[in-house]
Amino acid sequence: RRGVVCEGGMSDTDEDDGSLTSSLDVPSGVPALEGVRYLHNLFPEEFLEELDEIRNGLTGSMASSNMYANRRFLRSNELARKVLSYLPKKLGYTHVLSDMRFIEYPPGGHILPHVDGVRRDEETSGAESTTSFLLFTEEIPEGEGGETEFLESVDDDAKVFFGARPNRGSILLFPHGVAHRGNCVGCWPKVLLRGDLY
Repeated sequence: RRGVVCEGGMSDTDEDDGSLTSSLDVPSGVPALEGVRYLHNLFPEEFLEELDEIRNGLTGSMASSNMYANRRFLRSNELARKVLSYLPKKLGYTHVLSDMRFIEYPPGGHILPHVDGVRRDEETSGAESTTSFLLFTEEIPEGEGGETEFLESVDDDAKVFFGARPNRGSILLFPHGVAHRGNCVGCWPKVLLRGDLY
């Protein structure tokens, strides 16, 4: 069973069954991780600084039943097109939805196990999103928690297949139906732009 100690800010494991891989690379050959991609070095620093500026100009909300984090909502077709422009064409994505949010996890911040819902936007005449993205704007050192953990199910004690450590400028892409959670954050803030695409 996995456990997280939020006091002191360190990620911890009660019993290690070898199922967790915490890194910057998605393990291959795991059927449950099909469609999960963690891509690095796609977004230039100038764009990340632009994201920081946009985020700082938005009002936040801590209101949520399944997470301890501050969310700052925005709608921007221009920003959606910019995010899409940096993704490799070979991935086949054609549209990033304009409704996005910055999520800021303070020390102790986390999100419970869940799957993401399908979204639609007005620009695409009701076409449904298939994929979630997390574009990290802050880096968290190894051992400081904050991993996005991909799970066997949404149960609290579900097996962890992979834990993606936040890395500034990296983007995590995954099908909406893949169970995941945000591991408890230690002393370093976890900050990301969350959106949907197809």
